[in-house]
Amino acid sequence: MKREIRTLFEINEEKSIKIAEKLLDLFYGRRGFFEDYLMPEYIPPRNLIEGSREHALYLTYVISIDYMTDAEKLWRNSRRAYELYPERFKPEAILALDKPALERFVRGMGARFSSAGANTWRRISKILLDKYDGDPRNITKETLTIKEIKDKLDEFPYLRGNKLSNFYIRAMGEKELFKIKNIDELDIPVDIQVARFTIYTGILKLLSDRFEGCVHEDPLRGFIEEAWRSAARTLSTYPWKLDEPIWTIGSKLCTKRKCNLCPVEEYCDKTKGIKFKNGIIIWEKPGY
Repeated sequence: MKREIRTLFEINEEKSIKIAEKLLDLFYGRRGFFEDYLMPEYIPPRNLIEGSREHALYLTYVISIDYMTDAEKLWRNSRRAYELYPERFKPEAILALDKPALERFVRGMGARFSSAGANTWRRISKILLDKYDGDPRNITKETLTIKEIKDKLDEFPYLRGNKLSNFYIRAMGEKELFKIKNIDELDIPVDIQVARFTIYTGILKLLSDRFEGCVHEDPLRGFIEEAWRSAARTLSTYPWKLDEPIWTIGSKLCTKRKCNLCPVEEYCDKTKGIKFKNGIIIWEKPGY
C-alpha cells in the first residue's frame, strides 16, 4: 500500500535546493522581499519580558488556537489583548474566568472556534498547574529530545498535532524557552501555506491524474517534510529554518498569485489545477 501512495508524487530535489538556498540568503540577510520583516509570533507585546514565564505562557496559549485562522490577525490581536489584560494569559486567571467570558476573549483575539479555544485554554491551564507549576518552561526542566517533548505534549489539546507541535517546539526552542537536544532534526511545520508554496513551485509534482487529501496528514505532509529536510541537509542547515520564509511567501504572495513580487519566481513552475479548502487540497492535472 505504501508503494502505491509513493508513486503519486515526485520531489524535485535540485529545485528545492536552489529555492531553499536563495530564501535562506534573503530572509536571514533581511534583504529584498524580506527587508525589515518579522514573523508575527516573534513580535512581542510591549509589556512582555522575553524569556520569562509570561513569554512562555503567551506563546503556548496563542499557538494553541493558531488553527485555521488568519495568523497575522491572530497575533496582532493577541499582542493588543496581552497589553490590556496580561493576567488573562496566566493559568490561574484562565481557570477562574467563566466559560462565556473566556470564549469572548479568545474570539476577540481571532480564534475561529471560540468554544473549542476556551476549552483548550482551560485544559492547558489545568495541565500546567497540575504538572509543571504553571510554567511551560518546566516541560523541559532538563534537556529533552524532540520525541520526548512530543510525548509530553500528547496530553495538550491542539499542541500535539504534527503541524502545531513542530511550530510550538520551534518557537519555544528559538526563544530558549525549551531545552532541546536535537533541534536540528525538527521538521518544517506543514500547513496550508507551506503546502501551497511547495506545490506551486513544482518542488512536489503529482504523477497521477488526481489527488485529494489533507495537507496536515500523510502522504502529502510526509513528502513536503522530506523535500525540505533533504534541501536543508544539503545546505547544512535545519529544516525548520525554512518555515518562516516559505510561510511568508505562501501567505502573502502565493495565495493571490502575486508572482511578480516573488523572490524565487525564476525557479517556480506556477503549477495549476489546485484548489485549497480549509486544510484540504484537490489537485488535478490539466485536462483530467
